Amino acid sequence: MRTWLFRPFERIAGTPALALGLLVMLLTAWLAARNGLHSDGVLDLHAGPPASLMLLIVEGLTNWLSLGLALLGAAWWLNRRRFRILDLLATQALARWPLLPAVGYLSIRPVSDEIERISARLMAAMPTDARQFMPSAEFLIDAMWLFLISLPVLVMIGWMVWLMVHAYLLVADLKGPRPVLSFIAALALAEILSKTLIYWMASA
Repeated sequence: MRTWLFRPFERIAGTPALALGLLVMLLTAWLAARNGLHSDGVLDLHAGPPASLMLLIVEGLTNWLSLGLALLGAAWWLNRRRFRILDLLATQALARWPLLPAVGYLSIRPVSDEIERISARLMAAMPTDARQFMPSAEFLIDAMWLFLISLPVLVMIGWMVWLMVHAYLLVADLKGPRPVLSFIAALALAEILSKTLIYWMASA
């Protein structure tokens, strides 16, 4: 069970991983579209304006391909040995599965309503000039409660990043600090690329 939860790509890759990953992304997009959630960035998940299922599917695919292509470039740069492009893209698709329970958690109406109320109170308490801000006890309590109620989502996103890193290192046969740094660089590049593409497609 531990292997399937934290190191699943030692057992599944290629076409089965791609098919399962695409299915999970489709279910995630469907649930997000029903509950006003968006994933308009590789690591992003938040409430937003109502959108069609097609746009939510495009968001998921854009996030996946942006990171997948960035990691392909990094892997080719670091490792000249052969590896299957399909395996890298497929495992990155399946690595996004923790977003499904994260979307499910945010789809629980009392949870989403509470996050919205607390966020609104915190924003209203912020002054125009941040240098003059002195947080009150009520503000600190709200901030702590917002963190706690959002913690399951943060855990799921952290889990997703771990799976992405594991898939990248395993498929590309990379070890050491340089591959991890290359993953961080590829992730930053993919985040910018995906946000730019999604914004462009949504406003077109």
